Amino acid sequence: MANGSNFFQNIISSIFGSNDPEVLKKKQLKNIAKDLSKSKYHFYKYSVNQVDPSFAKFIYEIYKVIAPAQVLFQNANTNTFKNVVIRYMMDEKATELLENLDENVIARQASTMPIKELQKKVRLDLEGFLAQYDSAKIRQGDDLFNKLILFDSFCKFDFYYMLKKFDGLMKERNFDLTPHFNAVSGAYLSEDIKNFIAVAWALPFDGSWDDLFKLLKKMNSVEPVPLNTWKKILARLKPVRDHRILEMMVRLITEKPDYREHIRVEENHIMEEFLGEIKHQVERNLERIKEQQTTGKIDTLLPMVFSGPVGELENYNDENSEPFQKKGFRGFLYCDPLRYLNQFLNDYTKKEMKELADILLVRGEWSNQQKAVPMSDAYHKLLTISSHLYDFDQKIAEGGEYGTKLKTHLPRSDRDKEAANIIKMILGDVNDEAGEIILEASQCYVLFGRQLKICIEDFSKAPRSELILNWKDLDKFAEGNLKQKSVAVYKQLFNFVQLMQNFQVSVNEKSSSRR
Repeated sequence: MANGSNFFQNIISSIFGSNDPEVLKKKQLKNIAKDLSKSKYHFYKYSVNQVDPSFAKFIYEIYKVIAPAQVLFQNANTNTFKNVVIRYMMDEKATELLENLDENVIARQASTMPIKELQKKVRLDLEGFLAQYDSAKIRQGDDLFNKLILFDSFCKFDFYYMLKKFDGLMKERNFDLTPHFNAVSGAYLSEDIKNFIAVAWALPFDGSWDDLFKLLKKMNSVEPVPLNTWKKILARLKPVRDHRILEMMVRLITEKPDYREHIRVEENHIMEEFLGEIKHQVERNLERIKEQQTTGKIDTLLPMVFSGPVGELENYNDENSEPFQKKGFRGFLYCDPLRYLNQFLNDYTKKEMKELADILLVRGEWSNQQKAVPMSDAYHKLLTISSHLYDFDQKIAEGGEYGTKLKTHLPRSDRDKEAANIIKMILGDVNDEAGEIILEASQCYVLFGRQLKICIEDFSKAPRSELILNWKDLDKFAEGNLKQKSVAVYKQLFNFVQLMQNFQVSVNEKSSSRR
């Protein structure tokens, strides 16, 4: 009875169809084989699961043409192609401007040109260079590079590895002997066909290849493949692609009727990347030259200002800044200028300057006392700044206003966004206050020095001086010659101000002190 039931089920299934997946798959595969047999490309015999020698001949004809390009491209890589395309897209004007932006050229100019003038010139050259590349030229360069990459990938496909499966005696890139191809089991070739599809169908069949072959000829002096021959290859491949001949072969070989090849074509944007790198490199070179010149100036000025080593502040120093920097914060920004200021305030302002200020401001008979006010105010403000600097440094100590908060929130800043924001805010306030101290002190030294220069000029007019009337009497209160002492103090103030001007100090710009 069961056999009779199966007999009737088979009859019904044959008439009305079946939902059995295996039956459906076989039916799909038969339909694919039927479609493939109707095409003019008889590359595969479904009945025996063999790839026909005609497929090998089809691939061989391509291989013969591509072989010279394989040799030319064997040592080339993506970076090589990038440089070739970028140079190809560069006209005479762009080449000249790029040479002006060369690191060595800029370095030579730096030895004969002030840094600000150099920066202006180099940035004008950079602006001119970037202006050579409009959106159309950028797109043209990107398209050319992408086409070159696809052409290279196609040429580097291992045709020989595939063809040797049809003729084991075949020699690589030896076309003197005609190969004898035999039919090959489909299972032995499915991955090769898939790999060929991936590189072949990625080619832009409908685009122009003229610009690429001009580039190839410029690269190698000769065309690796004649352009007309290449166009014939594309013409042979296009109908195979359009009719999905190779895809049908893979479906039948793998018995996967739903197989689809997803062609991935990467869009590279080398031109914008190149222009961005040039801009970054130029700015980096200018910054490095500026840093080198600044370091050189600082190294020259330090022994002129200080007779010995300069000590660190107790709390606002590089060592205490390091824990913040390790966690990604910018830390203390003005450690060096602030310690120089502290040393100068203690070693010079409260000694040499004080002695001179006492003579000029206390013992001096000014023709108009109001004219002494700017110098007096500047000096006394410096003494106030000295106290302020000490108090500021103490606020960063562990028990200080800033120090307590920093110590509390820093350990949590890795996992707690609010704690990190608090650290950034406090460091911003700390650095802003340090910057304010430096700028205010520098202004006071400039003002005091300016007034001192006026006094020195007035001293030269004695006994007909107009500012201080008792220069002769004042001279006896100075250790040595008063004018020489005044000149020495002025020079020291000038050197110190020059030293401080080498540091980038800004305030009221909270973002500059953030992470």
